[in-house]
Amino acid sequence: MIVDVVDKIHLLEPNKHALVTLLTSVGKVYDGKSWKGSGLLKAPTGNPEFSWFEKFYGGRYAKVSGTYSTGAVTITVTGAGSSSAYIFTVGDIVLNQRTGERMLVATIASTTTITIGTDGRAFGTTAAAAGADGDELFIIGNVNEEGSNARNVNNTRSNKESNYTQIYKTSIAVTGTEREATLYGGSDLTLQRAEKGTEHLLDIERSFWWGEKKYDVTGTQTNARRATGGVLEFIEGGSSYVQNQGGVLTVADFNTFLREGFTYGNDQKFFFCGGTVLQAINEFARGQITTKPLDRTYGINISEYVTTFGRINLVHNPLFTGEFSGYGFLLDLDCFKYRYMNNRDTKLHTNVQAPDVDGQIDQYITEAGLQRIHASKCALLKGVTD
Repeated sequence: MIVDVVDKIHLLEPNKHALVTLLTSVGKVYDGKSWKGSGLLKAPTGNPEFSWFEKFYGGRYAKVSGTYSTGAVTITVTGAGSSSAYIFTVGDIVLNQRTGERMLVATIASTTTITIGTDGRAFGTTAAAAGADGDELFIIGNVNEEGSNARNVNNTRSNKESNYTQIYKTSIAVTGTEREATLYGGSDLTLQRAEKGTEHLLDIERSFWWGEKKYDVTGTQTNARRATGGVLEFIEGGSSYVQNQGGVLTVADFNTFLREGFTYGNDQKFFFCGGTVLQAINEFARGQITTKPLDRTYGINISEYVTTFGRINLVHNPLFTGEFSGYGFLLDLDCFKYRYMNNRDTKLHTNVQAPDVDGQIDQYITEAGLQRIHASKCALLKGVTD
């Protein structure tokens, strides 16, 4: 017998697996007995390796690598990918933010170099000046002559990204005697199903945070094993802002983190944090944090902190212990989706024991993974201490 129990499990202890609960419940309505509707951040997949495409606007910022003098120059640029010069187009006006000089791009000489002609220096009223290593260059627009032809096309390409669904299993076992015994507190099988259901979702929650993408056919197993990549891998390996505090979190430092973390994406984000981070915020944001009604947050304890950068939904994650107590993940939930294999979302398979076993074995099975897109909309704060 197969029992679809996903919503019932989520209701047991939602604070323990907040990310999974939010991804599978946002968009649903709870009427006091059951969930109605469909999760907006949840979708099926027909392939254990599910894919999506990411595309960004063309880059606008680069840095000078080395130096350049006055007059006609070739400038080596970095900081915008392996082909940093390709964010520029002939006719772009470039501002050196340190010197204030505006320059006109003459050619794209290579994947990492651009040229500026003599007539392209001091393209405005600010005098030409030598450039230094690390100077920031900002494309502020382009200029074209009257009657000119169309500009060169400078498109960005879509990148194909993917992740895997991971198979999770949690077993429950009772002897025949134990199953039929009259016990205080009710049936032991019922109690175990509740406990193991929460443990099952905790396994998914942990892998959604800490897992690394892996396709394994090297072991002694007959078939492939797949591990889904999680949030930490996504943020530290992508274009997210990461602030390693390495000490006590101050108001100024937290404001820097928020300034960077809200550069892209929605003006309302979720901040999943460990106890040390939450304690620091409670100290300097006292009186500015309000609790959200439970009917809006799917049984999860969420507090709202309104800042000039945006609204933060504070969620204490009890899994962030030890060193991870000093971690905080600022997530735009639009970047994530719970993906499950067709007909393989969380289910309870009952009586899976061999026919001659004097007892009962049940098993929770889920095959699901985490879709992760646009890391630049998220940020990580780590290394916060008391």
